[in-house]
Amino acid sequence: MATHASFKINGLDELREQLRRLPAELRDQGRTIVLGQANGAAASIRAAYPKRAQTLADSVMVTTFDSSQFGAGATVKNTAYHAWMFENGTQARHTALGANRGVMPAGHVFIPELMRHRRAMWQQLTELLRTAGLQVSGDAGG
Repeated sequence: MATHASFKINGLDELREQLRRLPAELRDQGRTIVLGQANGAAASIRAAYPKRAQTLADSVMVTTFDSSQFGAGATVKNTAYHAWMFENGTQARHTALGANRGVMPAGHVFIPELMRHRRAMWQQLTELLRTAGLQVSGDAGG
C-alpha cells in the first residue's frame, strides 16, 4: 500500500498578491515621505529667512518628478537672483565713486535646513523598508 504526504499552505494566493503589490505600496509611501520632507524643507527655509528678505522666501520652489515606476523625487530651489549672495555672503562692495557699501555676511539658511530634512527623509525611508521586512544596511543619508 502506497502512502503519500501532502503539504498545503493556506493563504499562499494572498501572500503572492501582497508581494505583487509591495513595490507599488512602498513607492507610494516613499513618495509621500519624499514630498513631505521636500515641502517641509521649503517651509522651514521660508520661515528662516529674515522678514526683510521676503523675495527670498517667496522664491523657494519645490519641483516634483517621478524618476521611475518605483521612485519619486523632488527638488527644492530658490529662484531669486540674489539667493546665492545671501547664502554665501559678499566681499566689500563699493560704488563707482568709491563709497564703501560694506560686506554682506553669509546667511547660511538654505543648505542647513535642506540637509536636516534630507537626513529625516533617509531615516523615514529606511524605517519604511525595515517595517516592510527588508534588511537595510549602510547609511545613505549621511
